[in-house]
Amino acid sequence: MTSFKLTVPPAAEPVALADVKAQARIDTTADDALLTATITAARQWVENYTGRAIINQTWQMALDLWPAASGEWWDGVREGPISGLDRVSFISLPRPPLVSINSVTYYDNTDTPTVWPSSNYFVDTIRQPGRLTLRLGATWPVPSRLANGIIIDFIAGYGTDGTAVPQVIKTAISQLVTHWYEHRGEASANFTGRGLTSTFNGVNAPMVIQALLDPYRVRTGV
Repeated sequence: MTSFKLTVPPAAEPVALADVKAQARIDTTADDALLTATITAARQWVENYTGRAIINQTWQMALDLWPAASGEWWDGVREGPISGLDRVSFISLPRPPLVSINSVTYYDNTDTPTVWPSSNYFVDTIRQPGRLTLRLGATWPVPSRLANGIIIDFIAGYGTDGTAVPQVIKTAISQLVTHWYEHRGEASANFTGRGLTSTFNGVNAPMVIQALLDPYRVRTGV
């Protein structure tokens, strides 16, 4: 089983309040707090829709076992390190683009952690999603804790601010904030019936915004 946990959220948002107000043609400060909160909500919606991290953030990926290339994890006889022939040689990390891997830690049955030396692996930040890849001759460490025995701590995002974020993504966030602001309190059913919007994870968004984001959706599995 694999699970994910956001441990350090972004320290900034990819679009500025002033840019959103210009998009929505708002020239007062009365709703600045509302708009600021909506920017964060819109960025989170875009991240969930695309499967990407927009601004640098730290995640933990927890695995019970390393993914198998073939065969069963345990055959009742074999002991010792699992070889590259038994396990895949890499593991994909979610929420691209991958920036770096902080640590790979595995645990024994008493919950004692051991940090796996980074000399054992290569961090592929070019491929999307990024990968943790075995070095030649290295083998995956074997955890003895049966649940969450492996924790990969990594940073993902386009940077610490919005400079390197694709303009299409920033435009989609600004338009989504404007849409939610202009249609506060209206039921999703009223909009979906018009054919102009649809829902993702139960949240209403214009179809044009989804069309802007579709080329950035991560469609490969972890």
